[in-house]
Amino acid sequence: MNLRNSRLGLLLYFCLVLLLSGCGGKDNLADGLHHAYTEDGIRLGMRHYRPSPTHQFRSGRPILLFPGIVNNINQFDVRSPLRPGDYGYRLPDDAPQWAKDDPTIQQDNIKFYSLAHYLYLRGYDVWMANFRGVGRDEYASAKGHSNATLDVWCLLDYPAAIDKVIEQTGKSPVIGGFSTGAMCAYQYLQGATLNADIVKQGEYIPHVTASEALAKERNNKVAGFIGLDPAGAPKLAYNFVVNSPLGWGLLTQNGLLNLDKVLPIVLPLLPPIVLAGATDLIFKTISNMADAFPNFLPSWADLFGALQIWSTGNTNGYVEDFMVRHVLSSCYIRGLGQFAEWGINGEVREHWQNGLENHQDLVPNTPEDNDGYYYYGDDLDRMTVPAFTIFSASSAAVDTNKMVDLIYANKAYHPLDNWMEIPGTAHIDLVLGNHAPYVSFPAIGDWLDSL
Repeated sequence: MNLRNSRLGLLLYFCLVLLLSGCGGKDNLADGLHHAYTEDGIRLGMRHYRPSPTHQFRSGRPILLFPGIVNNINQFDVRSPLRPGDYGYRLPDDAPQWAKDDPTIQQDNIKFYSLAHYLYLRGYDVWMANFRGVGRDEYASAKGHSNATLDVWCLLDYPAAIDKVIEQTGKSPVIGGFSTGAMCAYQYLQGATLNADIVKQGEYIPHVTASEALAKERNNKVAGFIGLDPAGAPKLAYNFVVNSPLGWGLLTQNGLLNLDKVLPIVLPLLPPIVLAGATDLIFKTISNMADAFPNFLPSWADLFGALQIWSTGNTNGYVEDFMVRHVLSSCYIRGLGQFAEWGINGEVREHWQNGLENHQDLVPNTPEDNDGYYYYGDDLDRMTVPAFTIFSASSAAVDTNKMVDLIYANKAYHPLDNWMEIPGTAHIDLVLGNHAPYVSFPAIGDWLDSL
C-alpha cells in the first residue's frame, strides 16, 4: 500500500470513529442520549425515547419527564433488563388491544408497563432527564457539589433540560414527571430561580428568588403540566425523632447517597424471585400493619401508615424486581432533609439553610411571616398552563387533598385543568402498577390529546 492509500485509510478510520462517537458534538453514544448543561456547569443525562435504534423518533408534541427522589429515568421505561422476554412475563388475557398489537410489546411483554413506550405509541415525542447525581450507565448525570438540595434540582437542573428539549425539537413541551419530578415543574412555572454563580462556588446555597416576568416567559414556552403524585409536605410519624439535634444533624450532612454505585454490585447476587419476594413481604407487612392501626391512637404514631408508599399487591413481581434493581437511584442527603422539614412544618419552602446568614443553622426555624424564606405556594397563581395530575390513594408520601389545595386552589385557572385519584394505589406503584396500562396511561394520553 502506498503512502496516499494509507493516509486515505487512516482518514476513513478516524471518520468512522467520529461517527460512532458522536461526530459534530451530537450526544449519541447510547441510543437517544443527550446532555443538557445547567447554569452552574453540571452535565445532565437525558434520554430521547424510541423503542430501539431501528425505530424513528416521534415528531409529535414533546413530553419531558423527570423521576422522583431516589429514582432515575428507568421508572418510565419498564423493560427486560438484558434481552427482550428475559423476565418471562406474559400479557394478561384482558390486556388492551393497543398492547396486543404492538410488535415491541409482543417481543418484550413487560414493556406493557412502560409509560414512555405508551406515550410513544400515542405519537408523542418522549424525553426523560436525570437530576444531577442521578442515573445509570451513559444516562447518568454529573454529581456537582455535595450540598445540593431540592432547590438546586428544581431551579437549575429542570430549566436546563427544558431548554434542551426546546432546542432540539423547536416545540413547546409538556413538562412534569413523578413526585419530585412533578414538584419541580410547578416550582419552575412560578418563576423561581437560584443564583447559579453562588451555587457553583459550593460554599452555600443562596436564597430562592422569583419574578413574574420569568414565570410568564416560562409558561409561554411550555404547553402544559403533568403530575404523577407531585410531592409536597409528606406525612411523617414520630416527628420528634427527626425534629431533634441528632435528626437534623444527620439530615444536614453534605453528601450523595450513591445507590447507583452500590446497588449494581449487591443486587445481581439475588435472583428476581428472591428480590421481588422480599420486596413483596416488606411492603405487604407495612400495608397490613397500617390497616390495623387503632383509630384511637394519635396520627403521629402511625408509623406504618407513613411508610405505606408501595402497594405491591398492585404491582407485578417482575416489575417489582425491575424497580428495585434498576430504578432505585442516588439522592443528596440535604434533599431528604428538605422533605423532612416540609413534613414537620407543613410548608413547602426553600431549604432552611439557604442564604449566607442561614447556611450553618443545623435546626430549621418554625415558618412565620416575613422570615426571609421563599414559599413555593405564594406565587403559584403565576402558573398559567393547563395541568393534569394523577394521585395515589395512599396519603403516605403525597396527600391528595393537600396537594390539590396547594396546586389547583392557587394556580391560574385553565379550562383543561383536571386531576384524578386511582383507588388501590400507593405512591411508587402509581407509575408502574397493574392499573397503569388500563387507567393512568390512557388518562394521560387522552388529556394530552385535548391540548
